[in-house]
Amino acid sequence: MLAERYGLKETHHVYLEESVAMFLETVAQDKTKRDIAARYQRSVDTVQRKLDDVLSALLKFAEDTLRPQEDCIGALDGTHVPVRPPSQNAEAYKGRKQDPTMNVLAICNFDMKFIYAYLGVPGRAHDTKVLTHCARNEASFPHPPPGKYYLVDSGYPTRTGYLGPHRSMRYHLGQFARGGPPVSARELFNRKHSGLRSVIERTFVVWKAKWRILDRKHPKYGLVKWIKLVTATMALHNFIRDSHREDHDFVQWQSDDDGEAEEEEADSDGDEEDDDDHGGSGGHTVYEPTGDRSMECLSKNSTDEYGRGRLPY
Repeated sequence: MLAERYGLKETHHVYLEESVAMFLETVAQDKTKRDIAARYQRSVDTVQRKLDDVLSALLKFAEDTLRPQEDCIGALDGTHVPVRPPSQNAEAYKGRKQDPTMNVLAICNFDMKFIYAYLGVPGRAHDTKVLTHCARNEASFPHPPPGKYYLVDSGYPTRTGYLGPHRSMRYHLGQFARGGPPVSARELFNRKHSGLRSVIERTFVVWKAKWRILDRKHPKYGLVKWIKLVTATMALHNFIRDSHREDHDFVQWQSDDDGEAEEEEADSDGDEEDDDDHGGSGGHTVYEPTGDRSMECLSKNSTDEYGRGRLPY
């Protein structure tokens, strides 16, 4: 596919399959160029050239796969990955644990595929501000069509096209698993909302588990190259999902009735703040200045409908 559609070329000395295998080992096993050169009996210069060729082809593929194929529906959230920050702005990338990270805003559909990603924002930036920037300034941002919406957690304000849960009450699946079933219509709504929105947490867990290069606390690549590599891993994530082959990681996280994905993602995301603190004073950062009332009505109507005849749960 990379050769036929995205310009990856073979040379007399290195086959296409070998070039791709080198790249996959680099990002999946977090191997160095010297490791790859020794394993494939190639010079470091040849390995570097082939890794760059594959990365270039994958970035072209990413333009096609990291976008909605149908309606814009799914879940939206931010996560953090380690980064080697530029020296002139290193402080902005330090999170609560003082480790440098970059904020990744992602949207996924209910098939656990990424349909949008915005990378490179300093880790200290609040998720709501990142969403505000993307929704207002990025031409490729997939706005929900009328009548559709993304599921978001309580760190984001509920606006037209973005449906959040009821605040100040149980929400996460783990809370219901440990504390018993919902006792009110609002808790039942939150339980349903959390069950659907957990797809973004499960997607993050699968993505980070599969590409060990994302686990490295101190990446060895500069910021620009690192953004490209992280983008390539997201494209590969979608490719694996589209292949319809049984994949251990996807099978393991296909569902999450006990909220394990939320805890796993929180553990691996040490710089993430609690949901209620994504945007500081969440309602102060407005990215859709009108239409709040319609989403509040939708939330209320859905809550009333869920509660009718379903309680006690």
